[in-house]
Amino acid sequence: MFKQLVALSALVLSGAAAYADPISGYFSANGTDTFTNSTISFGNTSTVAGGIGGTFASYLTDGDIISFLPGVLPYKNGVNTPPNPPYANGLVPIFSVTGDGATFTFNMSEYDAGYIATGDGSQGCTKGSTCLNITGEGFFSSTGSYVGNSGPGTFTFSSQYVAGQPTATITTFAASTAAAAPSAVPEPSSLALLGTGLIGAVSVARRKLKA
Repeated sequence: MFKQLVALSALVLSGAAAYADPISGYFSANGTDTFTNSTISFGNTSTVAGGIGGTFASYLTDGDIISFLPGVLPYKNGVNTPPNPPYANGLVPIFSVTGDGATFTFNMSEYDAGYIATGDGSQGCTKGSTCLNITGEGFFSSTGSYVGNSGPGTFTFSSQYVAGQPTATITTFAASTAAAAPSAVPEPSSLALLGTGLIGAVSVARRKLKA
């Protein structure tokens, strides 16, 4: 009994140490990119632009620089998973943004790509344009002045070359992202109280064993 109480109290206290703040909210972005019918590369001039809400509104402002994944991200039409290698854990950190000391990273677990060779005016692709629409799924994590995780999140991206513009040259994109709060977890204070109670129970059990 004594050993079981010790083990349980250790688990509770370690759970308190692992607590992270919740992330939820949304923001929009724009920037530059190049794409073909099988790859996409992001430029170095992406910024937060437009509406900002939830947790992000406390840290981000219009104009904050967004750092997208360097190099080339391959895709095929339909659902894609991060290539392995190099993403052995099944997540690609597609972008990160820092504001007021907090860095938020979107960890993408899969992405649905739609390449349109010649637009007809549907799906947001103007007539004669070449377009790429991507919806990614994943979650946010953050470090710095705000440490936490989100629940399920999405990242939507659209880019196009107008009629007559060669592909694989620099163009512009619009994007938005949103995330729900993670599932509820016990408050640190509640965990601490439970841990204190268990420690007290351990003390009582120790005295009884000595008696």
